[in-house]
Amino acid sequence: MLAVRLHAAGEPLRDEERPLPVPTGTQVRVRVAGCGVCHTDLHIADGAMTRVELPLTLGHEIAGRIDAAGPEAGAPLQAAGLAAGDAVLVFGGWGCGTCADCRAGEEQRCPSGRSPGFQEDGGYAEAVLVPHPRHLIAIGDIDPVRAAPLADAGATPYRAVRRAGPWLRPGAHCVVIGLGGLGQFALQYLRRAGIGRLVGVDPDPAKAARAVFLGADAVVPNLDATTIRDALGGDAHAVFDMVGTDDTLESASPLVAPDGLLMLVGEGGGHARFGFNAALESWVTTTAWASPADLRSVVSLARQGALDWVVETMPLREANLALDRLARGVEGRLVLVPAGTA
Repeated sequence: MLAVRLHAAGEPLRDEERPLPVPTGTQVRVRVAGCGVCHTDLHIADGAMTRVELPLTLGHEIAGRIDAAGPEAGAPLQAAGLAAGDAVLVFGGWGCGTCADCRAGEEQRCPSGRSPGFQEDGGYAEAVLVPHPRHLIAIGDIDPVRAAPLADAGATPYRAVRRAGPWLRPGAHCVVIGLGGLGQFALQYLRRAGIGRLVGVDPDPAKAARAVFLGADAVVPNLDATTIRDALGGDAHAVFDMVGTDDTLESASPLVAPDGLLMLVGEGGGHARFGFNAALESWVTTTAWASPADLRSVVSLARQGALDWVVETMPLREANLALDRLARGVEGRLVLVPAGTA
């Protein structure tokens, strides 16, 4: 099969012909229909991510069809109502299954967890091995190529907004910094939460126009805190930083109202200076990907037609070009598609 792999940080990805993996034990092989191209992939390729094992097939937003299963996977597949040929999303937080976080349904927080595109080969390939059927989410009649971004771009902001629930009272003012793939989903979840004024921050005019279409009341093209506060009409009860650089966090912190929330979602490598210089009794937290339950909720919303997202497909062999385009900025989500994928 074709796999697109990273051998060293800063080098171009390499197209490689590799043996089609054979599932053993509880493993399931998924024929990849599409794999989303995420900013995290850029950080991995550039060497900015530390929890990566090279050489590696990139890609963690994976959707496809069940193709083969190991001898111990049959019973859990049947229990999950899954069978060969079913369209699935791959949940990427592959935990040990036995620790406290895993038993609580939060495998993405497992201290010994591994993930496709980070420590295990991911979806920039024609097939991927998944360690257990519990990491597969049925997507029903959703086109798996279109579904791929739901695994991260859809699921991570869903979790962020869900965890911010206590701050999202009717009339609450919220800010979303970064209106790319994750930010556009965040806007929709916030509107569904019934908040008040919602302001986006992004310099890209196309993303700004789409943000207004998705429910933003205004979009500010820069990180000036005064301009953002003016557009919002005051302090923010919750700020969602989907970028996570030093600059975005420095801008986000003074926007937060007393007893408000700063939710860091983007893995841009930045740091927030937080102390009594911030709003009194305010909160700062992070969001770690999403749980299987979060992803199932996102799939349910998508199947109901309650979510709107933009997908642009590119051939798998153009993965390097896709990363270059993402670095320059794209409106929605690029999805790499193996040759012959319907």
